Amino acid sequence: MAGSDKVQHFTSAQPPIASETGAVELISGPERDLLCVLSYTHLASGQSAKSVALLRLVAHEQSQDIDLLRILAYALISERRGDEALSVLDKLDKLDDEPSSCLPLMLMRSHALRHSGRMTEARAVFKRYVSLRGSTAAIEQH
Repeated sequence: MAGSDKVQHFTSAQPPIASETGAVELISGPERDLLCVLSYTHLASGQSAKSVALLRLVAHEQSQDIDLLRILAYALISERRGDEALSVLDKLDKLDDEPSSCLPLMLMRSHALRHSGRMTEARAVFKRYVSLRGSTAAIEQH
């Protein structure tokens, strides 16, 4: 056992994983999942700064992961980092072609714009969100 004045260093027993593109992934699938769960737990308990820090670790490695980017955008909005959230939302606009994502991403964009101080744009996006949400609800009831 090391004394209190000595630092113990632990290293992973598993080597880095090479992806299909030949790039080395430093975070494995289970590690990614654990970091995402921890970040989601922090976010749910009002510790969005910790959530953002964990998500950035994963996002650095997995920048095309749509689910991860959605949580990161939400966490950045919770931290009132509108410009950063807008950057993530712009990326999601290019990657996420799921029709059911349109309205939630639009609402998040409205909040991100508001936190960036772009109130006129935020209002316009929110009004569009409300009108689309209303028309979607009417369609779903029939």
